[in-house]
Amino acid sequence: MAVTLDQITKWLEEKEVNFHHDTEDEVIIFTTSDGHTKQFHFIRARENGDIFEWKMQILDENNDKIMIKDHKYAPKALSHMLYLNYTTKFGTWEYDPSDGDICLTVEIPLEDALMTKKQFNRIAGYMIRDGQNGADDIRHILSTGEVPQDSTEEDMIAQLEAMLAQLKGESSSDSTTDGI
Repeated sequence: MAVTLDQITKWLEEKEVNFHHDTEDEVIIFTTSDGHTKQFHFIRARENGDIFEWKMQILDENNDKIMIKDHKYAPKALSHMLYLNYTTKFGTWEYDPSDGDICLTVEIPLEDALMTKKQFNRIAGYMIRDGQNGADDIRHILSTGEVPQDSTEEDMIAQLEAMLAQLKGESSSDSTTDGI
């Protein structure tokens, strides 16, 4: 067995996560929140622990999972979910067209390898931190129809413009151009 839910509960306890280990359904359940919004997490060790699975569902203000089927901004949200998938190393934003359910999922086939605490902590950081950010983006899109701008992209553009100005011999604070 590559990982057990008992091992995962120990790692969650070390992180002081308040969770419920449902031994009958073989799942660990907990919520995360930034104080305003919540996400619902499910962790499973499927196929006798050979596949590690962590799913996160986005909850609305009533703590119901967000469904985007037939939502007027669904195309924008789905497009942004694809962008989020493109910009990450692992984890996938998923959409179920049968009911409109959306979630963030990490599935790792472990087979004959043991999951380490370091691997688990990296996945936990991604699911909690990046999951919250992605969930906030999707909530924003569904409420306003506007896709949030990537601040890291804007920062990179500003840095490149400053370097270009420096190469031209200009001060990055000088707003005049000499046509070069």
